[in-house]
Amino acid sequence: MAEPEKTEDPDEAERIRGETVVERDLAGGRRVVRFTIGRNRGKGWRLDKYLHAMQPTISRSLLRRWLEEGHCTVDGRVAAAREKVRPGSRVELSAPLPEQDPDALPPPPLRILLRDPLFLVVDKPVGVLAHQAGRTMSGTLVNQLYDWCALERIDPKLVRLVNRIDRDTSGIVLVSLDDDAHVRLSAAMEARALTKEYLAICRGVPEPREGSWLDPIAEGPDESIAMAIAPHGKASHTDYRVVEASPRGEFALLRLGLRTGRQHQIRIHAAHHGHALVGDWVYGSGCAELPGQALHAALMIFPHPRTRAPVRVEAPLDPEVAALWSVIAAGGAPTPSERSAEQRSKLGIALDLGPRRPKWLSADDYR
Repeated sequence: MAEPEKTEDPDEAERIRGETVVERDLAGGRRVVRFTIGRNRGKGWRLDKYLHAMQPTISRSLLRRWLEEGHCTVDGRVAAAREKVRPGSRVELSAPLPEQDPDALPPPPLRILLRDPLFLVVDKPVGVLAHQAGRTMSGTLVNQLYDWCALERIDPKLVRLVNRIDRDTSGIVLVSLDDDAHVRLSAAMEARALTKEYLAICRGVPEPREGSWLDPIAEGPDESIAMAIAPHGKASHTDYRVVEASPRGEFALLRLGLRTGRQHQIRIHAAHHGHALVGDWVYGSGCAELPGQALHAALMIFPHPRTRAPVRVEAPLDPEVAALWSVIAAGGAPTPSERSAEQRSKLGIALDLGPRRPKWLSADDYR
């Protein structure tokens, strides 16, 4: 009897990362990752999903492309994306390093909030990807970190993102500089030992002004990047507090705490309760002042990977988000913007191409 296929559980993925020893190398223009499938984790998972659990900073589509191109082996043989992983199998992913776009603007300087021999805490600007997307890596946070490693003479193979935030979300990202530190910090995240708080600008003023949103979150339609509120979804818990409201009560600045870590959690919870984040074209509407949602990772508290003493780091509100709130607090409003064709495509919205001529009508008859 065939073993049932497992869905990609974020909590299980964190446990897999925390318990797996990974060997990394950069050689011959290729990124090489080697690891052994654990005895107690990932049973029943497809290889492509297991790889994404191990390498969450790489998109699923790019991992699948590498598998299709034969860049991954299991026990020495070329692997298929949909094959099931087996405990004890040896996996090697040897993928081409991304090309640099010669016309791309250089990334902004790396904003370092805290430096430790075992980790960095950095402040990601609005609009900067955390990691590689597609075939290029230009302008990403990882790209900035590699440049920093070259200046500091640090082995880039040791640099790994512990947490990620969306491209259009600004603020705190924790980066490990040591394999053991990464395991410990990832385990702390899995155990909910990391405190994370965000600032956001939303439409309207939530009532009551302080409370919790507990709606379960599930994956949305396959053709859309949006998540969904659904009874069968995963338990999700967001605490919120109104910091300040605009003069006419049309907008509010919120402080939010995450008790769970679901994809798009703050954004979909806020929208579901009638308070979509300003600029969030996925769950609300866009604005001209920002490329996406007005959301900023403002605070992180985590145990030091060696001493276990609490480390507290805060990031000031991103300049673009702060400038928008200044306008709103003075009685102004964001400038509405329509979704682009690319954004509509990501949401699975068919483009309006106008009426089409039936094949059985000639062009003259159609006119």
